[in-house]
Amino acid sequence: MQTSQMFSLIRTTPASAFKKVKNRINYAVQLHIYKNQFFIAHKKWCKDRGDETLRLTYPLNEDSIVVDVGGYKGDFADAISKKYNCFIYVFEPVLEYYEACQKKFADNPKIKCFNYGLSDSDGNFLISDDGDGSSILRTSASTGKEKVDVREFDSAMTSLGISKIDLLKLNIEGGEFIVLPHIIKTSAINKIKFLQVQFHDFIPDAEKNRGEIRSKLANTHIESWSYPFVWESWERKL
Repeated sequence: MQTSQMFSLIRTTPASAFKKVKNRINYAVQLHIYKNQFFIAHKKWCKDRGDETLRLTYPLNEDSIVVDVGGYKGDFADAISKKYNCFIYVFEPVLEYYEACQKKFADNPKIKCFNYGLSDSDGNFLISDDGDGSSILRTSASTGKEKVDVREFDSAMTSLGISKIDLLKLNIEGGEFIVLPHIIKTSAINKIKFLQVQFHDFIPDAEKNRGEIRSKLANTHIESWSYPFVWESWERKL
């Protein structure tokens, strides 16, 4: 879209749709002018139809164990279940979304939902009410907040009798910068065959911190594919 067309849209668009136009302009500016890493990766991700292909393509079967951290309303768990009929553990700390998952999977005994998050230690935090972007790290969020519980990753797995994870999916709005170093440090990473993670760039020094985590992760896993700050996937070496 040409710049003149963008501003023409602003003049003629109703106020209710102005935000969408603004977002389209910002996307174009970040992509074509600032060459923003995330926007470039996101465009490629959409072109490759990553949500329908890469995110769901793993060598899983009906005996596989999938741990979905940041389950939101259960869309990923639902898709992976329909494809592989595997065992899935969904962790969602926000009550509204946990209840949505409970309702969605009420008739599926192979999917279990838990109303807490996973982190480097047990605790409770205030989380922003931002839909699928809800985060304990968005301190400046203008929306409401809810008190949620989190539990230490490995002890939570042990309490549930999970000794191996075929696929760990992490989408926890910045919390990956806390839990992943902990998983690596405690060697719990060795229990994980495949890791699918979305890093978030709103965290201070996000690019540097992502690089450090990836460097440590490379000791045990090999990168399968990567769209920076969109999604990336790793496979255990042994």
